[in-house]
Amino acid sequence: MPGSTITPMRRSAVPWLYGLSVLLAVVSPLVFLGVWVADGTLEGVGAALLAAVADLVAAALAAIVATVLAAQRGVRRVRTVVLGHPDGRSGRLGEHRAARWALARDRFAALQRDYAAFESDPRAVAARPALVDVSVPTTEAFVEALADAQVLATPTEPGDPRREEFVAAVDRAVAAWDEARRYADAVAPRMSAPGSTPPHPAETRPPSALPPRHGTPVDEYAAVADAVKQAAARGMRDLRGRLRA
Repeated sequence: MPGSTITPMRRSAVPWLYGLSVLLAVVSPLVFLGVWVADGTLEGVGAALLAAVADLVAAALAAIVATVLAAQRGVRRVRTVVLGHPDGRSGRLGEHRAARWALARDRFAALQRDYAAFESDPRAVAARPALVDVSVPTTEAFVEALADAQVLATPTEPGDPRREEFVAAVDRAVAAWDEARRYADAVAPRMSAPGSTPPHPAETRPPSALPPRHGTPVDEYAAVADAVKQAAARGMRDLRGRLRA
């Protein structure tokens, strides 16, 4: 899962590389003598010298690689101490986002359980009939928010931006569920009366500070509202089937 764990520091090869570098430097004279003696001629000095130089080059390369690895390891340790993560700020952000996704996944699962428990309890449905009526705006908003979160849910942690979109969708779904329950509790006595209809949520909310919107025909509003209600009703039926499966 991207960004969900801290990359552990493995055992370093730096000491072994430094040791190899020292060993190659120490045996360089022996390599020179060995090649010269093996050749047995004065002309073998050139070949022996070339072998010794190659040995020293190998020793230098081992020392350079060890130094680079040591520097990288030191940088990771400094980042861990100063920034709290061996990969620095990006690592911390990735870890934070991974934790937020895991928390959102658990919150969404809890929300699904709560809603499924409510749907399967006839007494709870009778006590809050507005929560099963998609013509109620708060219930409609909750069903839409729940469906949005369901679409973005994945069994394993996704990458960005879907990860952040899922977290935001869960926040909206939880907030919509809380609002729908508050409204259902507020209108439950009035909906329990025979022949009563649920009041509009505006009757139980403080007036909005936003200016009213003008210039849209009433029939257009009605058509849009009817289409939204029909879509919400279909979404509610599909969602109930998934939750009960």
